[in-house]
Amino acid sequence: MAALLTVFAVVFLVQLVMAAYIQGVARSAADEGVRAGSRVAAGPVTCEERASQVFQSLLPGPLGSSVSVSCASEGGSLVSQVGVTVDSPTPGMPTFDIWATGSATQEGSR
Repeated sequence: MAALLTVFAVVFLVQLVMAAYIQGVARSAADEGVRAGSRVAAGPVTCEERASQVFQSLLPGPLGSSVSVSCASEGGSLVSQVGVTVDSPTPGMPTFDIWATGSATQEGSR
């Protein structure tokens, strides 16, 4: 019984570490996307492309291919949202959604 509880606790902790890493990747992708898209000659399309590239480079494979990226200009600011649905690699564990948002003032928007 103790061994079973130990295994369950270890699996749960691994899931938490994985979720924290994916949250960091999503946050980095959102921030990098708005940095690229907020330049004078850039925009939402550049933001989405860069955020997708960053996510794919930090989290390659099937998990990185399920990312959802959207960028929009809102009153002189560029806002990006990066989301991913994570399927647990452990049977019986639930799936969960991770979202991160980034924003930056667009250059030349005064």
